[in-house]
Amino acid sequence: MENQTDLALVKETKAAMGDKPVVVLLSTTRPVVMEFEPWADAILVAFGVRSAAYLDIVTGSKEPYGLLPMQFPIDMNTVEEQFEDTPHDMIPYLDACGNRYDFAFGMNWSGVIDDARVKKYKK
Repeated sequence: MENQTDLALVKETKAAMGDKPVVVLLSTTRPVVMEFEPWADAILVAFGVRSAAYLDIVTGSKEPYGLLPMQFPIDMNTVEEQFEDTPHDMIPYLDACGNRYDFAFGMNWSGVIDDARVKKYKK
């Protein structure tokens, strides 16, 4: 989501879909303020993957398993206050389910991923 137009698009899509789920496919190379999250039933975040990988996840032929390689900030104030050369110094986004979009956060079909990778990266 680059701007308010993208936020409006997610809101409009949610309104138009009624009870049907809205899945946001987010391809990014940098942290994102997740202000659209309340209107998304699922968010797939990819960092330079093939478009077919989204289809694999959405159709259920593959299970998501990736972890965030960075923190996603709670708001733009956090972005502006963050030091560019200091890792892990921002308040991560907290979604409606209580998940923090922090470094090494990820979900699969069972819920929040908490495997050896997470333990290694959360040291």
